[in-house]
Amino acid sequence: MKFQPPKGTRDLLPEDANKMQKIMDVCRNTFEKYGFQQLITPAFESFELLSAKGGLGEAVKDEIYYFKDKSERELGLRFDLTMPLARVVSSMSLPKPFKRYQIDKVWRYDQPQAKRWREFFQADIDVVGSNSMLSDVECLSAICEILDILGFKDYQIRVNSRKLLQNEFEKVVEKEKIIEVFRTIDKLDKIGFEGVETELKNKGFNPANILKVLKLNTLNNTSAGEGKRELETFFDFAKKFGIDKGLKFDISLVRGLEYYTSVVFEVNIGAKVSCGGGGRYNNLIRIVGGQELPATGISLGLDRILEVMKENKMFKEEKRNKVFVANVDNSVITDTIKITQELRKNGISAQMDLMGRSFSKQLEYANNLDIP
Repeated sequence: MKFQPPKGTRDLLPEDANKMQKIMDVCRNTFEKYGFQQLITPAFESFELLSAKGGLGEAVKDEIYYFKDKSERELGLRFDLTMPLARVVSSMSLPKPFKRYQIDKVWRYDQPQAKRWREFFQADIDVVGSNSMLSDVECLSAICEILDILGFKDYQIRVNSRKLLQNEFEKVVEKEKIIEVFRTIDKLDKIGFEGVETELKNKGFNPANILKVLKLNTLNNTSAGEGKRELETFFDFAKKFGIDKGLKFDISLVRGLEYYTSVVFEVNIGAKVSCGGGGRYNNLIRIVGGQELPATGISLGLDRILEVMKENKMFKEEKRNKVFVANVDNSVITDTIKITQELRKNGISAQMDLMGRSFSKQLEYANNLDIP
């Protein structure tokens, strides 16, 4: 009987695992350079937290790995790294702003497809306690730096504001029904304008007025309001940070998670490949039992970045000192061990024969591992 990884998961063999580690190292080094501190949280959380009303709600049960433990407690594997952060901040007194990063696995019960898995790595940064758009832009500045270091040339970060979009839709849709419009628009990249139009009709909306809003292609064309003022400030700061060329206003951007309250962003690398996103969520910490605290953040999907980099041959040849200490026979094993250990103590990757192979087979093995 042959066992395979569970549906939607995969093994990363050494070559790909090393590539993933390089991506993680770039993320970690950049995050720490920006003053973010590492946080590690459990892989599973209480279902009560994951389904908090005003967060994702009870419907999240169909989208996550939900289970009960032996004491009948309802639990779920975390679907992102923001909900655990909100729990931590809501239960502890931390210096503000609290800037944290976490690079870890998350799980979602999606339908697996190209570059989409049920288990994947996220690199997440958040700033808690600041209302300033400086926080949002600083997060994006760190992301831009990571993409630059990794070698991406044509990435684009789409930016919008839920406040601005709500302001536009309140003219044509009943206020309490706008959330339904948001849910449909969030499918735009998957089903296109025609699909969105059909779904809006089926839900009883007049699609013409809604789609007209989605064709406002510049910030200047939108109505005055708090959302527009925040975005103007946002883009002004982005220019000062020197990252404005990689940003684009896109009024159709909503983001699927309903805890977002204002500015939202999505990172695209290459042709229609989204590798991350985030935004401002000023109510979430209160929703999960904490005080009213503003917060913003963004996550990168590292598995997608890995696959795009492999496809485009973006990984540079590794030039490391690697040595294989071959022994002609067991009479020199003591010297073989001594030399191997001496190399390792001096920071050089060294291996020796562990299989009792012949001299020629040892050289063949070293050649297969590309050890010079």
